[in-house]
Amino acid sequence: MKFEENNFGPTFRQFCRLCFCLLLFLISVSCSGVKVGSVDGDGYLRLAASSLTSAEVGCNCSDEGLVIEENAWLAEALDESEDDSTLTVFLDYLEEMGLAVAENPPETADDVEIEVQARTGARYHFPIVMNAKVQHFISYYSSVQSRFMHHSLARSQRYLGMMRKILREHDIPEELAYMVLIESGFTTHAYSRAQASGPWQFMGATGRRYGLKINAWVDERRDPVKATYAAAAYLCDLYAMFDSWYLAAAAYNAGEGKIQRAMRRHKTDDFWQMTRFSYLKRETKEYIPRLIAAIMIAKEPEKYGFTDIEYQEAFTYDLVSVEDATDLKVLAWAAGVSVAEISELNPELTYWCTPPKVENYELRVPDGCAQRCRQALDGLPPEKRITFRRHRIRQGDSLSTIARRYNTGIGQIKELNGLCGNRIRAGHDLLIPVRVAGSGPVVFDDRIYKSGSPVAITYTPAAGVSGNATRYRVRQGDSLWKIARRYNLRVAELQAWNNLGRSTSLKPGQTLRLVPVLPQKKASPEVQGKNAGKTQKEVVVLRKGDSLWLISRRYKVDVTDLERWNNLPAETVLQPGQRLVVYR
Repeated sequence: MKFEENNFGPTFRQFCRLCFCLLLFLISVSCSGVKVGSVDGDGYLRLAASSLTSAEVGCNCSDEGLVIEENAWLAEALDESEDDSTLTVFLDYLEEMGLAVAENPPETADDVEIEVQARTGARYHFPIVMNAKVQHFISYYSSVQSRFMHHSLARSQRYLGMMRKILREHDIPEELAYMVLIESGFTTHAYSRAQASGPWQFMGATGRRYGLKINAWVDERRDPVKATYAAAAYLCDLYAMFDSWYLAAAAYNAGEGKIQRAMRRHKTDDFWQMTRFSYLKRETKEYIPRLIAAIMIAKEPEKYGFTDIEYQEAFTYDLVSVEDATDLKVLAWAAGVSVAEISELNPELTYWCTPPKVENYELRVPDGCAQRCRQALDGLPPEKRITFRRHRIRQGDSLSTIARRYNTGIGQIKELNGLCGNRIRAGHDLLIPVRVAGSGPVVFDDRIYKSGSPVAITYTPAAGVSGNATRYRVRQGDSLWKIARRYNLRVAELQAWNNLGRSTSLKPGQTLRLVPVLPQKKASPEVQGKNAGKTQKEVVVLRKGDSLWLISRRYKVDVTDLERWNNLPAETVLQPGQRLVVYR
């Protein structure tokens, strides 16, 4: 055996240990009468050819001498392995007698690895060992974390069949599906402090590297099927890199670069040997013992005290191709199920609709609902799928205030309008995605889409609130922000119309104006005569390109009358779909 294989290095301390062992060897040889040969070119001590003859074997320390059989261990060992040196045989003997000096002794007497499946064993089986660390985590999951393990096992049956099938397709041990148990407990919305997400806990960069889409509309790290395919591809690359499932799984946790540096630093490719040093983090050192413990418990849960587990049903579904962005409420109506069921089957959706600008998005619906959903969606016009609203940016607006006003997301506004940062300019328009309004199963506002382009919609007030209200009596618990949200107004407008300055304090019983105070304009005698007798009220829905001047020409009324009849302040920007009152 070579010196480096016994961890003997060129340090002074190790040199002293070598000298001590040689001294013990020489004493033993001198007592047994064995002649020592010279040191060969490879640095091994060799016995002389006649060192073990029956005439020369004896003990010089005793007058009676020793029987030859007392030295038979050395002769038999040399006969069995002619290539080993005397020093190698002697050190092996000392180790068997418990006298060998080891640099890294086992932590406990039970810390002995018993290989059940070696790496050269069956291709589809993860190598299982039992040692003190594995036993510790079996006890830990069975006691301290028994509740977590119980719920995780119940959820596991929902996805295990699908995950095992995908791993088999990639020649990966099926037991590695239980990495999901220790990573996320088989939950799709798990999110770590390190910003890893999904059942396989992918980091953003790694997920994108293996084809997972991550944007404001979807996060495919949470998709159990797509994330499993990505994890299988990643594990295949890691195994090709390390040729060890232990190191591949450890690299999945710590990163391949960390494991490669640990191998170079410690000059070993043995995971258990690496755990004796401090370079790897505790989480990585415990990753393989945790995984083995989870596998053993999952295969025999009753053996470890996990009984009466109510396993969830398998992950089954039908696929429906969605041609355009569609509200989940609409999809639930089309499939005849609840929104919660659609969301549960499509955990990758981060918003309340399918992503826009994506043709034929594959959506999961409950098993057996595909045909009904397709038929309902086929005759559904775009305006009944999702609603957009144009917002003219005003001075003081920000993306956060606009998002709160429309009850939508900042990321969705940015992506829909191609914004890289958070800076916006007053006077520009933004396209805002808002939920489809209506009542009943699916009843839509028929004023929102004109000529196939998204336009503004009229705000639908909350239940019990009059859309034509001009005053509001403050109640207990009200605030300017709540009132502004209720009537689709801005806090600054309420402050200006009610002479509040910058104050936001309100008192119960106080009356607030909900419309601007406009100066009453006296019409000229000619205009008065022209408009005399016009008592017929007509509601006009503005079209694209309409203005007050065009409306006044079309209905032969005055612009000032239009402003007065509709309480429009000066410099009001009209939007398509807006309604105006005209008296004729």
